[in-house]
Amino acid sequence: PLPDKHPTICDLTVSPDPESGGVFILDVTSSGQKWRLVSTRDPTIIHFPKIVEKVTVLDKVDDITGCHYMQVDFRTDASANLPQELNGETSHVSCFPADIVMQNLITVFRGSERLKAGKSGGRGRGRSGRGGRGRGRGRWD
Repeated sequence: PLPDKHPTICDLTVSPDPESGGVFILDVTSSGQKWRLVSTRDPTIIHFPKIVEKVTVLDKVDDITGCHYMQVDFRTDASANLPQELNGETSHVSCFPADIVMQNLITVFRGSERLKAGKSGGRGRGRSGRGGRGRGRGRWD
């Protein structure tokens, strides 16, 4: 894992994670209907609702928190489900730690510590970690 001050992590940082001391970054593997933020130190994931079509981290940085603003684009066919504070707008620029509109839309999932990658190969992999030597193909008689 990269440290929180690494340029790659800094470019994706949208919020501090006060519980772990890390930061929340936009998960670059998320897209479509599964946009999310992930903590750099905890197995905590923030899920955006399915009405969010796209999330983009902007270059603009908040002076107080040091976090990047993000642009959240909502699906145009979901205008009936948008919060009233957006006044029908399908695009919203957000400083996530201070944005009450976005805080009310998200779902926070806190995973367990056992799911973190550790020194062992995980559950059910035996001593060799990744399947070992195998058993071969057998003999054809």
